[in-house]
Amino acid sequence: MDIYDLLRVLPLASALTWFILAALQVYRDRIHTWTETFFLLSCIFAGLYATWDFLFFTAGDSNFATFAGRMSFSSAIVTSLFLLLFTLVYIDRMRRVYWSFGILTIAVLILFWLIGLEGVNQLSGGLWIPVFNETVLLIVLAYIGSYSLGGIVNVYRLHKIVRDVSPQLARRTRGFLIVFTLIIFLGLGTNGVLGALRSQVPPPFSTLLLVVAAATIYTLYPGSRQRISEAVRRFQARRYSIKASFLTFEDGTLIGAKAREGETAIDQDLFGATLDVIQNFMRTSFPILRGKALSSITHGNYTLVVERARHTYLTVVLEGEESDQLRRQMRDLLLDFEAKNRQTLLAWRGIPEEAKGTDQMLTSLLAEAPLL
Repeated sequence: MDIYDLLRVLPLASALTWFILAALQVYRDRIHTWTETFFLLSCIFAGLYATWDFLFFTAGDSNFATFAGRMSFSSAIVTSLFLLLFTLVYIDRMRRVYWSFGILTIAVLILFWLIGLEGVNQLSGGLWIPVFNETVLLIVLAYIGSYSLGGIVNVYRLHKIVRDVSPQLARRTRGFLIVFTLIIFLGLGTNGVLGALRSQVPPPFSTLLLVVAAATIYTLYPGSRQRISEAVRRFQARRYSIKASFLTFEDGTLIGAKAREGETAIDQDLFGATLDVIQNFMRTSFPILRGKALSSITHGNYTLVVERARHTYLTVVLEGEESDQLRRQMRDLLLDFEAKNRQTLLAWRGIPEEAKGTDQMLTSLLAEAPLL
């Protein structure tokens, strides 16, 4: 097998790995928060990047090779956007200003499709190589490089957070930081330089992402009970203070409630009924919201954060900034609760005492660091 055969095969392995990561996200029900959405989209577009690379290398004619080359580079541009957004939101929270990164991405995509790829050449081994407009290529590389640098900075911030919690997890984040940094520099140093110089040496393109995918699996999907997301959640918990938590059945029946010691007492029955009325009012008054569930209500410094499972929904009253990791914790607790009480919930009679583990679940939510 020569270098040409290797370049044809490796993109398929890279695409398969990224699509497996995406499928794993869906299978694990990790598609509800901004963090999970951006990671899922990163995996999908990285897989598409590798897929179009394979189609580019194996194209039967120059027209399809040109189209595949445009699609490949476009997928790489979009992947850089979602990786940056994922690393930003993972350690912080979603902010409106982050959408400005998407505006720049659209501008770069339009520029590339208009004049970025001038044509393709075929080597003696049958492999196609792209011919770029040097100025546009440099703009695209600067875009990818700057977004990747932002991602590296965020991964370093993640490493600092994890390092204070667990040396074992810190080794994983340190390894991913090193791999991610090396791949970015190697990728820009090979794909970028070869494209800018119009070299007749075939660039590796998405092949290097295979290493990033392997490092991602090692970092974010550890075999141990310790999880990086848990370390991040505990760090973010310093930004909010949970005052109370409520577990409610889908018909509005309150299953259980807990309030932090010293907080003003809340009429539990009135709370559940009022929340149900608000949700019904929103669905009735705004037809566009039909089929949607209430996710949060903000009043002054307080926010009601709502997460739903199949039969129940969990509401916390907090002061401060909510986070994706808090929502993930709430949903995981709900899914675990419903798994333990499946038969009880299927034949729900409105008797809270029949549900097991309610008090422990609600208490665990209050065991967070106070607002700083």
